Amino acid sequence: MFLLPRPLLLIGAGVLGVSYLAGTGQVGFGADEPGPCAFHVTADVLNIRSGPGSGEDRVGRLGHGEEVTATPNVVGGFRDLGGARWAAAEFLAPVPGSSCDP
Repeated sequence: MFLLPRPLLLIGAGVLGVSYLAGTGQVGFGADEPGPCAFHVTADVLNIRSGPGSGEDRVGRLGHGEEVTATPNVVGGFRDLGGARWAAAEFLAPVPGSSCDP
């Protein structure tokens, strides 16, 4: 049987994973590609919710001018910040050059 040390297998798997993502366009290495989907908070205080709705539990807050990364996903006026965190999209302005900049 062909045996390889475990660290070598893990490194190989990592290289293959990055190669796959680069090939699908999910990971960019070029300088011409947009940055992450990022936003500035325009409200004085923006509540972060556990789901896409004002009735969902508050799980955090952001202050005016803070920058946050997010996904392009918007449901019912709430933008998905990832990790079961949602914020009212109307109070998030895209950072110029981010992948969510219109």
